[in-house]
Amino acid sequence: MKKVFLLAVALMISAMAYAQFSVQVGYQMNSMMTEMDGVRATQYYNGAAAAVDYNIPLVGSLSVAPGLGVNFFFTNKYGVKYRECDLFAPIDFNLCLSDRRDTRLSLFVGPTFYYGLFSKDISTNPHHDYYDKESRRFDMSLGGGIWCDIQESFRVKIGYKFGLLNCSKEAGVTEKSNELTLAIGYLF
Repeated sequence: MKKVFLLAVALMISAMAYAQFSVQVGYQMNSMMTEMDGVRATQYYNGAAAAVDYNIPLVGSLSVAPGLGVNFFFTNKYGVKYRECDLFAPIDFNLCLSDRRDTRLSLFVGPTFYYGLFSKDISTNPHHDYYDKESRRFDMSLGGGIWCDIQESFRVKIGYKFGLLNCSKEAGVTEKSNELTLAIGYLF
């Protein structure tokens, strides 16, 4: 048992030697799909995100990249000034398709977990926080996409995430949040 434990620790340490840390910023478009009494409506929110991740090689071309980030969405439509801020933690599983000297192209897929910090209508006084009664703070999505590392220093990333949980606390209402992400990053 002691040998197995030491072997596992040695494998983890050797994997960490090849791990890569990155910082990313980007644009996000959130589409909140709401369904009530058979009627569907979709609202779109623009936003920005900043995140860090740590890409850890597993086997061959496979790696895993846990991360942590924050996003901020906003809209000013129909007299409503809406702001939302969430913490998110993606766990991306990556498959390297092309590993050339100057570029590396990879596909990624994995879950992302969200915790809502605030979701407010700031056009009212006092500001109305939707997390108080209408919406849940916790959400989860499943997504995928593609990223390209350039010169082993920069990353361009495009992805889409599908909301898995109903974000609404109201009976008879279903809300799911989907996200398109375009990001650039720096690799350390």
